[in-house]
Amino acid sequence: MWGVEEGDLVCERKCQQVRDCGRHACKRRCCGGDCPSCPEICGRKLRCNNHKCPSPCHRGACAPCPLMVSISCACGETQFEVPCGTEKSQKPPKCSRPCPISRLCRHKSECRLHKCHYGACPPCRLICGDEFSCGHKCKERCHGPAPPPNPEFTLKPTKKKSNKHLECVPGLPCPPCKEVVCVPCFGRHIGQERAMLCHSKSLFPCSNLCGNLLPCGNHYCTKTCHVLKNQTSTLDQHENNDSNGQRQNLWLLNAMTMQGEPCEVCFLPCQKVREPSCPHPCPLPCHSSECPPCKVLIKRSCHCGAMVHAFECLYYNMLSNDEQQKVRSCGGPCHRKLPNCPHLCSEICHPGQCPSVDNCIKKVNVRCACNNMKKEWPCQEVWKAYRSAGRDPKDIPKNQFGVGVLACSIECANKVKALESELRLRKNNVTKKEPVVEVANVPKHKRRRERIQEVNHDSKFQIIMATMRRVLIIIMIFMVIIACVYYGYKGLFWLSDWMNEMEEQKLNRRVAHQRFN
Repeated sequence: MWGVEEGDLVCERKCQQVRDCGRHACKRRCCGGDCPSCPEICGRKLRCNNHKCPSPCHRGACAPCPLMVSISCACGETQFEVPCGTEKSQKPPKCSRPCPISRLCRHKSECRLHKCHYGACPPCRLICGDEFSCGHKCKERCHGPAPPPNPEFTLKPTKKKSNKHLECVPGLPCPPCKEVVCVPCFGRHIGQERAMLCHSKSLFPCSNLCGNLLPCGNHYCTKTCHVLKNQTSTLDQHENNDSNGQRQNLWLLNAMTMQGEPCEVCFLPCQKVREPSCPHPCPLPCHSSECPPCKVLIKRSCHCGAMVHAFECLYYNMLSNDEQQKVRSCGGPCHRKLPNCPHLCSEICHPGQCPSVDNCIKKVNVRCACNNMKKEWPCQEVWKAYRSAGRDPKDIPKNQFGVGVLACSIECANKVKALESELRLRKNNVTKKEPVVEVANVPKHKRRRERIQEVNHDSKFQIIMATMRRVLIIIMIFMVIIACVYYGYKGLFWLSDWMNEMEEQKLNRRVAHQRFN
């Protein structure tokens, strides 16, 4: 060791002094303080945020990125170079060529061509026109899907303040239909429609009565306006020729007809007028079909009143008036008394009045005033005799009809004298009355009582019957008294039991009322 020169002496200690870059230590063995420049590469990220610094490690800011970046339009035909890191702040190049990106909405064949551009294509400004399920078309601006921009040439767009409110954002579904439609009520009454937006339309009950024809076909429902279970089918029948706007009300009933309220049931009897006309009401309840033929038996007496016929109502009413008169005839003698005549009509049973008394040819016993002479005359001759005598036959009683028509003869006077003589003889031959012996000093009422006792002398059988009647009457009165006492006593017990039951019911009601309260 002592043989080595001074300049060649090296120690094992590493230099800890920072080099001129200010970042790395020297770490050189036995360094005399003269440290060399840093041999490492900088490696810091440049301002372009894309690359790292390739220079040796140094103090201060790094130099700008030396690389150049080419910026082109979407189609790539127009381009220019800019330093790296400044491409985002550069304006995109203007290209006169048409945009190659095809639209994704339904108007790609109708939209105008536009020039090549950066970013997304401008929104479609045509009307959407998509058809809703209700049948209307969307009237908003097109909001279909917008084509995505080319990511290779996308630049950061400059922020611009826009005060305009976008009605429709591309890519969103169509908004609810805002078409104004007239919606009827449940019962579709005239003049009760309401104007509503199509997306919020719904049927509603109005203040009118239902008015729907009941199944009987004669009366109408008196309930308030309500949904019917079979209303959809009825609307289909009436709206086959309607416009498209009016048909939109059909789908509103699909969810409600399953839970619809049926119309009231007609409990009225049938009120139809039967044909042929009939006084009997229809036995069926109110119905829409024709009434069954009336088979009620009607009773009609014959013209003379001798018998009663029973006919079916339908058969009798279908006959004409002449046929009804023929059917009602009993086929026997009339049996009606002629007016002011003791005889009956001799014709066959007939309608209307009987023939006049002037045609009556029946025999009548005619007498004189003293009833001694007797003859038989036709009835019409007797009437003529009364009229010729100036007497009205209507004033003559029936038991005196024909008396006094004949004139009395000499024989009548002789018979009257003979009768008078006989009457005188009878009066003279009458036995004389026995003299009445009057008892002196006896009151009149006692004498009268004695006469009655003498006259009304009863037999033994009558006396026995009278006593038996009295005994039976006494027994019956006694039994009636016993029955009244027995049933009266039982009635008192029944009345007391009934009052006890009423009291128990009142107590039960009070207890139940207290429990509920």
